[in-house]
Amino acid sequence: MQRDTPFYMSLTKENSHKVKISAGQGRFSIGTKGVTTSKCDAMVDTGDQINWNVFNDFQVPAGGNWPRVMEYHGDDTSFIAWSATREMEAMQWTPLDTTEANFTTAHIGQLTITINKPIRIILGEKVKSVFFRGNISNLTLENYDHLEALSFSFIPDINSTTPISLPLFTKTAHIKDISIVTKVKGQPFDCTSLLQFSNLTAIALSGNMCNLNSLESFTAIEALELRYISDLSTLPALDTWPNLNYFIGWNIEEQTGKVLKKQLTTLEKQRTFKYASVSNLKKPEWFITEFGIPFGVWPTKNNKVAVKAYKDALKVIKKASSIEDVQGAIKILVEVINDLPNIETTEREDTWEVVMQLVSFSTLEIEEETAGKWFDQYRDF
Repeated sequence: MQRDTPFYMSLTKENSHKVKISAGQGRFSIGTKGVTTSKCDAMVDTGDQINWNVFNDFQVPAGGNWPRVMEYHGDDTSFIAWSATREMEAMQWTPLDTTEANFTTAHIGQLTITINKPIRIILGEKVKSVFFRGNISNLTLENYDHLEALSFSFIPDINSTTPISLPLFTKTAHIKDISIVTKVKGQPFDCTSLLQFSNLTAIALSGNMCNLNSLESFTAIEALELRYISDLSTLPALDTWPNLNYFIGWNIEEQTGKVLKKQLTTLEKQRTFKYASVSNLKKPEWFITEFGIPFGVWPTKNNKVAVKAYKDALKVIKKASSIEDVQGAIKILVEVINDLPNIETTEREDTWEVVMQLVSFSTLEIEEETAGKWFDQYRDF
């Protein structure tokens, strides 16, 4: 394999792909044309069979198989059989239409699967750890008795407040460690769906959560990690868990965060923690301004301009001593949006929502009707 120099790889047929591997690059990504939107090292056609053996002779400079991490968007599952003869350190797979994948013989250190459509996953003992992300409700998981840890990352609907949950698993007694990641804004994860795992000793939660009070049922918890959670008001007191000796609260809401700090101070006088920290406490508005700006999902170029205008307006409005100052900031923001190309109906609605958000951060009392008049006065879309 030549580093930093383009060379041909027989990925789907003889010399089918011209690739360039940079020095120090440990990942190789394969995407499907017309489907994969991210930049990849190689693109294949839908239905192409991949010659995974082409990687057999590639090594990292220090020894060991290259690539260290393989990323594949597609439905050629022959990589599973290939891994049985050549161990893969990590595989990140996004199936397109595959309905079943049998990893019984696979030898993969870390397997990550992004789920969009319904799929049945059968694991094997040489799959050391798994991480599922996407539409988790579409997952059917089998033959995972050897795993003590499961990790899930949800992609929720940012416009819905209906809680999302884990599917029901047939065997749960052996699972000790659960990690849940979801978006900070949008559908919260319902922690009651964790109750099916009765023997948990470690729980890591990140993003929007609800029904945190259900965690009190896990009396054997030793490690609890909380990140990017905007509402911890229903979290049980830390002394609920007599075996707790590892705790992280990071980028969490300020009010409960201060309470947790006091609780930790008390508990650390009673027991020894392996690690305990509560840091980066955030005011409620931070979770909106960093994660809840509607402009955040706009096309890249418009996104950057609109988000900057939002943050500039926010700085003025938070310090504004008069309604005129707030109105002036809204005027500048809307005029920036006026100058952006291709503003559609949904984006016009987003701008209205942004104006309402910004006005809510003012210490002055400003009626929604008044802000609406400003919006209509200054917009030309």
